[in-house]
Amino acid sequence: MSNSLKINVQTIPEEGLNIVFSGDGKWFAQCLQDNDQPDFSLQKADVECRITKASSTIFIKGNLSALLVISCGRCLEDATLPVAADFSYTLVPLKPEIKEEVEIQADELEISYYQGDFIDLTAIVCEQIILQIPIKPLCSEECKGLCPRCGINKNVASCNCDSEFVDPRLAVLKNIKIN
Repeated sequence: MSNSLKINVQTIPEEGLNIVFSGDGKWFAQCLQDNDQPDFSLQKADVECRITKASSTIFIKGNLSALLVISCGRCLEDATLPVAADFSYTLVPLKPEIKEEVEIQADELEISYYQGDFIDLTAIVCEQIILQIPIKPLCSEECKGLCPRCGINKNVASCNCDSEFVDPRLAVLKNIKIN
């Protein structure tokens, strides 16, 4: 067992290597480029993975569980969302001719490359965290969102806005009759 995400390819034993890692928001922020700041923050990420080797090909199978703090898509309040995923990667040594742009075949889409004697799982773990972000995160399935007229958060207060209110820009459409 190890708590490091940098692995020496030469020292992976025949029976494989188990990696257990926990990272927090500070660790995750260091994974990202300065211009890649996401619209969520990571509270905690736990990763377990098994690394095996056949010749110079590395196989990684693992699972991730994380807690993200992200704005709700309906009420815009911060919500803490648990996410989880299983992942697998196949890594092969980078050959010099691959550095140029070449067409990738369909069976190569699951393959990544490594250089030298070390592989760093940090990029893989960060990629998996980002891939788990829901398209429309919700603080809860019952979230009522914001009032479209006054903007009040309907989860914490109610308003007297008319629910039959029609936007004046769309009012002309009420008179259209479709046969």
